[in-house]
Amino acid sequence: MESFEPLLDESFQIEKYWKIVKPKIHWPIILAIIFSLFVFVKNSMKTPMYMSSGMLMIEQEKNIINFTGGFRYSDFRNEYFNTQIKILQSRSLAKSVYEEIGVYPSGVSISPIEMTRLVSVSCRNRNPENSAKIINTLFNKLIEFNLAAKTQSSMEASEFIGKQIRDMRNSLAQKEQELQSYGKKKDLFYLSRRDSTVVEKFSDLNKAFTRAQINRVNKEAKYKELKGMKFEDYPDIKQDSLISNLKADYSKLESEYQKKSQIFKKSYPQMKQMESQMKSIQDRIKKETKAKALKILKEAQTNYLMTKKEEDSLKSLLNKQKGTMITSKTNAIYYNSLQIEVNTMRRLLDYLVKKQKESLLTSKMEGLQTTNIRIIDRAEVPKFPMSSRTTRSIIMALFFGAGLGVGLIFLFDFLDKTLKNPEDVKTFLNLPTLGIIPSSTGKSGLSYYSYHYGSKKKAETKGTIKNIELINFRDPESPFSEHYRSIRTSIQLSTPKSPPRIISISSALPSEGKTVTVTNLAVSFAQLGKKVVIIDADLRKPRVHKIFKIKNTIGLSTFLTGRAKLSDILLKTHIRDVFVIPSGPIPPNPAELLDSEVMSLVLKKLLEKVDFIFLDTPPLIGIVDPILIGKHSDGMILVNWGGKTKTDILKKAKEEMDRFGVRILGVVLNKIDFKKSDASYSYTYSYNYGYSYKYKDRQNF
Repeated sequence: MESFEPLLDESFQIEKYWKIVKPKIHWPIILAIIFSLFVFVKNSMKTPMYMSSGMLMIEQEKNIINFTGGFRYSDFRNEYFNTQIKILQSRSLAKSVYEEIGVYPSGVSISPIEMTRLVSVSCRNRNPENSAKIINTLFNKLIEFNLAAKTQSSMEASEFIGKQIRDMRNSLAQKEQELQSYGKKKDLFYLSRRDSTVVEKFSDLNKAFTRAQINRVNKEAKYKELKGMKFEDYPDIKQDSLISNLKADYSKLESEYQKKSQIFKKSYPQMKQMESQMKSIQDRIKKETKAKALKILKEAQTNYLMTKKEEDSLKSLLNKQKGTMITSKTNAIYYNSLQIEVNTMRRLLDYLVKKQKESLLTSKMEGLQTTNIRIIDRAEVPKFPMSSRTTRSIIMALFFGAGLGVGLIFLFDFLDKTLKNPEDVKTFLNLPTLGIIPSSTGKSGLSYYSYHYGSKKKAETKGTIKNIELINFRDPESPFSEHYRSIRTSIQLSTPKSPPRIISISSALPSEGKTVTVTNLAVSFAQLGKKVVIIDADLRKPRVHKIFKIKNTIGLSTFLTGRAKLSDILLKTHIRDVFVIPSGPIPPNPAELLDSEVMSLVLKKLLEKVDFIFLDTPPLIGIVDPILIGKHSDGMILVNWGGKTKTDILKKAKEEMDRFGVRILGVVLNKIDFKKSDASYSYTYSYNYGYSYKYKDRQNF
């Protein structure tokens, strides 16, 4: 038996949840339809998108050391591969694409292919031509960027030489102008340099100074080029045998690691050992490269500084010799010295121009030879638009809408602190439910009525849906009458020995249906052949006299004040065995009258003449009258407007009755909307008790 308990509990939970969802099942349906229609309309209005794709291969850089530290897409990819991926995603590359084709590369997706050095690049765009053009231009710009980066150091050296050429041309122009002006001034046209030993010495110094300038320019250019390059790109580093051997060992180990990574996991001991060996080789390569590169750079700097020192020394001697020539006041000597300087500067300028051309050509050739990016597949213009996945989106919208609807149902149920069914009465008040009265107004009452009568038209012809006052008398066969008979039986069975005879009926708040419940219950008891009296003990807002259409000039208030006899206020009605004591004029002190000894005596006298007494009392909240009347009765019935009155108010009313010792027979759930509650429960409830009532009717009649 124990093995079935979890299954029973699960079944109970499902049934409980279904009772919550069933009355509002239209919520998830409506929301699902709304969301799916919204998605359908939105997808229908979308501009079709086209997608092109291409493929790149980013090979391992042969002349750059491979370090696997930092972020990478997989273990066999180095930092060079990852750097190119980031460059593809950069804003600067996107800007260059925009400047080239006038379209910004939005909607670009970059996906490295696992276990390869291939990268798939796709682009979505409303224009099919643009989608292909963006990818192809992006590929070209990436290659151009890499070529530019490769030749940057050589270009910097070329720019340095270019600056030297510009400075030399300016100096040459000034010196030629000086030579020409001096020749005109002194009427000198041709002189031989051998005319003076001073000139010969000046000529020798000038040649030496020119050689020193050329040597300094070469050393300085080499130093600046090395300074702008990575250590790995130094020509001597590339040709170093030790580093080359270490790279070969690393490549061999990396290849073996890639093969075994397809079989073993990273945590495998052998894989960890190989990874450690690779890391050790990397560190060794890095250490050796840095040490040798720093040594080469230091040597280049030293050579540059030595040549500059030599140049400065020769320049000082040359200027000194020039001063000697000037002080000799020999015009021919000075003219020859100017001419020697001009010729020397021309030769130096020719050398610098030649050097610049060689540097530019070398940088271009190096860039072409060291590119590591190849285009495998260029993007083609797509012929058809992308699939909009409308069906999938609609299905997701349906599920989302339905889920949201169900969630809202449970949320509102959690926030709804009212009584809607007998389970709620038991949970919140710990009281029995005497019966359920359906709502008599609107579509709910009509649907309930037609459910029992078999058709909506027949229900409408009854004419009693919107007014159930005295419905037990006007239409004894109606479902509403059946419900009141069900409550009658519950009252009869509420005490072990005999049913309560003095019954007070109240509610927590006004307009919950207590007066209608009093009159219909009284009629249902009279239909058993019992004499029943209805006392309108609501001395604040009486209403019983209106239902029975009798005058309210005298009644309970006049009797309690001694201005009328019991025979004067006990009135017959048009219903057999039903008597009424109206409230009478509204007194200024109803609580004192109801708490008097006279009230207790009149109830005792009435019990000698009738079988049951029903007292209609004011609402419980804020008024003490129901408590005072309840003390005179055998029990009180609490009428609740189902789905409206909050449970905290009902709990407060119950606490007041418990505090003063008023016995509560149970709760009548009134105006229950079967559209929002468990109708099946109510139908079974009424049907079972209905059979018992008919059986009792046969006994009494």
